[in-house]
Amino acid sequence: MYPPVGGAYPGAYPPQPGYTGYSAPQPGYVPAQPGYAPAQPGYNAPPPSYYPQANQQQTGNTVVVVQRQPTVTTAVLTPVGDYYYTASIVLSFICFFCGSWWSLCCTIPAIFVASSARDAAARGDLDGARRSGQTALGLNIAAVVFYIIIWAVIIGLAAGLQSATRCYYSNGYYACY
Repeated sequence: MYPPVGGAYPGAYPPQPGYTGYSAPQPGYVPAQPGYAPAQPGYNAPPPSYYPQANQQQTGNTVVVVQRQPTVTTAVLTPVGDYYYTASIVLSFICFFCGSWWSLCCTIPAIFVASSARDAAARGDLDGARRSGQTALGLNIAAVVFYIIIWAVIIGLAAGLQSATRCYYSNGYYACY
């Protein structure tokens, strides 16, 4: 049961002889004096005074207030658009994976032109960015038209060859002429 009866804990040291508690100071201890601590060597200067002391006089009621005027900054935000960069990349993937590699001759240059258009827009040359963006769009349109024309020719040739070829089956043989 804690605290134990008699105030002593098991294993505690017995009270020291001549010690009556915390109120008695140690021998040679000098209690703190009221007021400021003594100045350290080399630091004898008094602290700066911000208010007039009793022995100083105020000379007038003039107050000088210095304020900085706010600075107005105008920021011009230039919109950095896509300039058909994404369209060029998507069309390149479509042409590559659909077997239309001949259209890549238009879509890959369109990626470079659209990238230069975005760089020009970031520099602030919006007119050059617009021109390069229109060039990238023209290359992408040319790639799509080229893609359609080539596939139409391939399908037309395949259909024409199929219709021009006459095949028949006779006596266990398959022949075409």
